[in-house]
Amino acid sequence: MKTKFALILTLKKWLNVLLVMAFVYCAFMLLKTNVYRFNPQYLVENSILKNKNFSVEVKEITSKNLKAKAYLYEEHSNPIVSMNFSFQHAGSAYDPESLQGTSLLLSDMLTSGAGPYNLKAFHEILERKAIHLSFDADVDDFSGSILFIKKDINEAARLLNLALTKPRFETIELQKSITLRETAFKRKMERPKTFLYVEALKKIYGTHPYGRNPYGNINHYKKMTAVSLQRFLKTHLALDNLIIGISGDITESEAQKLLDEVFKNLPRRYTGKKLADVTVDFSAPSEHIQKPSRQNAGMFFAAGPHRLDKDFYPAVIAMQILAGGSLNSRIQQKAREKEGLTYGVYGSLGHNDKINFISGEYSSTPENFARLQEIIADEWQNLGSFGVSEAEFEQTKNYLLAADALRYADIDNISETLVYMQKMNLGLDFLQKRNSYIQEVDLDAVNDATQKYFTTNNLRFITIGENNEIGAQEKNENDR
Repeated sequence: MKTKFALILTLKKWLNVLLVMAFVYCAFMLLKTNVYRFNPQYLVENSILKNKNFSVEVKEITSKNLKAKAYLYEEHSNPIVSMNFSFQHAGSAYDPESLQGTSLLLSDMLTSGAGPYNLKAFHEILERKAIHLSFDADVDDFSGSILFIKKDINEAARLLNLALTKPRFETIELQKSITLRETAFKRKMERPKTFLYVEALKKIYGTHPYGRNPYGNINHYKKMTAVSLQRFLKTHLALDNLIIGISGDITESEAQKLLDEVFKNLPRRYTGKKLADVTVDFSAPSEHIQKPSRQNAGMFFAAGPHRLDKDFYPAVIAMQILAGGSLNSRIQQKAREKEGLTYGVYGSLGHNDKINFISGEYSSTPENFARLQEIIADEWQNLGSFGVSEAEFEQTKNYLLAADALRYADIDNISETLVYMQKMNLGLDFLQKRNSYIQEVDLDAVNDATQKYFTTNNLRFITIGENNEIGAQEKNENDR
């Protein structure tokens, strides 16, 4: 009996060993195939996205009554419809000088009750119908989005129209929103990185409206009333500054009807102010804001190409190689992987209505910060002086091509992209052609762009935290 029991234990022991060995082998094979890395190429090659493309062309449609225009992308695989829209020249830079934050507060209040419905009743209908409705404001534009099941299209259109044309702006809800905005403002400004961002905008843009605090002005919120919100609504949200993108399970005739129902009774003409041009000196000396902190933070800024400029995609590839967020980027490799100075340095191209730029952010402990900034400046200059290698170029281009397919995962992303396509004049065929624009870029074009934009006189640092020089001195003394 004992011998039989010992034999069973021995068999179980070897069975466990074999199971562990099988597990280790499988884990090794998974790691070998990069399953646990964020690898767009792998995701696309091993998913339904592999054979999917924008085979359906985007249409420009015009509604029958309002003559409102929109880009439409039909996708009938799921009974869901997404509409994104943007009112140009209605963002925070266009707020009244004495009421900065108006556009942000308006974005809160448009879902705080409309027509016959107070806030509670309005949201109960949205929740019952699973309609997602939201508004927001960036520096240039005031935007909105609605996502709904196709069978509820009429109700979705009715509620959105009420929000845009008959908001209630009830005193009690307005005061709640003002209090929430004030609280959020204080909380955000306590964070060193947010404080740095706000101060950097002031230093970069000066008195231009782009230099305003993007979270509003805490001293202005209490001055805002239903009358001031209604005035901004009527002067800034109009048919002639409206851009619309629609995607999902909807036909052209249904989309035309949707436009007429949603945007009826909007003002015809935008009567808000115009924004002055802005000039920025990206060669100005670095500026440091002294503030006790366990972590120093920094931002860098440079002039960038226009979205339609021939240098745009070459510069995108160059910036991805330098500091695109990947662990393989040059700065990440040197500052994080080799020297362990930071968790990351990230940069990208950006644009507002009045300026095109390159920007990035980084952080480190005070004793490592000066060295980190030195690496960023050195790698920036090296990129401009020596360009990129053939291997870097091919790897980055393949990454950007593979990552592009991930846009197919969400129809809301598609309708948002349709708005962007119109705003930036990218053309109806952008969804089909975007990857060809990347494919057509050659190594010479990238290196031409690096020589133009990645220069020592086109880089400006603004930092916050303990004094850089003190941190560097302490590190040198410790090294001795």
